[in-house]
Amino acid sequence: MQSNCPLYTKVLVNKKLGTVRILATFDTSKRNKDGDIIVTVQNAAFRSGDIASVDEPADVRERAVERVLSQVRTQCQTDNIVLI
Repeated sequence: MQSNCPLYTKVLVNKKLGTVRILATFDTSKRNKDGDIIVTVQNAAFRSGDIASVDEPADVRERAVERVLSQVRTQCQTDNIVLI
């Protein structure tokens, strides 16, 4: 069964380790003072591991993000993904 709830997804770059990961949440209760949704590890419904390195070309990172987003669609059972 598919969900119609929006899944708020954020691509994070760890500058210290030079890696890229994805966090996704359905929870919209945590917001900053500007009203933007905050996605943290604590409220994340999906946490990927390190999916790419910052040193890799942009097209490789883009393919890695698309691969993980298809996994998110399957695991969280929603096609309504909002990138923030």
